[in-house]
Amino acid sequence: MKIEIAREVFETWPSYRRIVVVARDVDNAEEDPELEALLREAEASARLDPELENHREYPRIASWRSVFERMGLNPNKFPPSIANLIKRTRSGKDLPFINRLVAIFNIISLKYRIPCGGDDLAGVTGNVRLMPASGDETYEPLGNPEAVERPNPGEIVLADTGRRTVFCRGWCWKNGDPSKITRDSRLVAINLDALPPVDLETLKVAAAELVDLTSRHCGGTAVMHLLEPENPGFEV
Repeated sequence: MKIEIAREVFETWPSYRRIVVVARDVDNAEEDPELEALLREAEASARLDPELENHREYPRIASWRSVFERMGLNPNKFPPSIANLIKRTRSGKDLPFINRLVAIFNIISLKYRIPCGGDDLAGVTGNVRLMPASGDETYEPLGNPEAVERPNPGEIVLADTGRRTVFCRGWCWKNGDPSKITRDSRLVAINLDALPPVDLETLKVAAAELVDLTSRHCGGTAVMHLLEPENPGFEV
């Protein structure tokens, strides 16, 4: 299996970078008091940050809103994951502690204000590719897999090229049910995305912290892979 980014993505957004953390043999339990405390700390920081009062204009969110507009998605109706996470957090609602890995990427996403999400790789039949959709792929919404959707042609999606199943619509809009991370997940890929004004060094720091949290709280092994125009994919 290969994890890769289609050349069209880098051609349109040459400054985009993704780090994929592949974690193997993890223990993804549904409880961890230390991680839950870190999650609440990250939420409190987001709630107290005056720069997030109008989160849509915050530079690290505004850049993703521009991407969504270029994809033909209204970012008010279909918000980037980081925008939705900040909005929900600042409303005063605590995020649920679903399992350790989900808590970890929510902590990192809130702390660094970047899109961060993951997929269980157990059922992949082809390659996992970030690419423009053809429109004939299938997407099963998280928690409601019966309500099958088709992505818009040209929409950036993360998909299994074997079954042509979409793991995430709208680049970082919403995850699908087939690749959801559960307590039984053992092999996962966690994606950290950066567009200016987030620079590569900040992305690497965020990924290193995610690797550290994963290693300490989930065991197994976690390895970072940088995807960029010169190196758009790697073998798992």
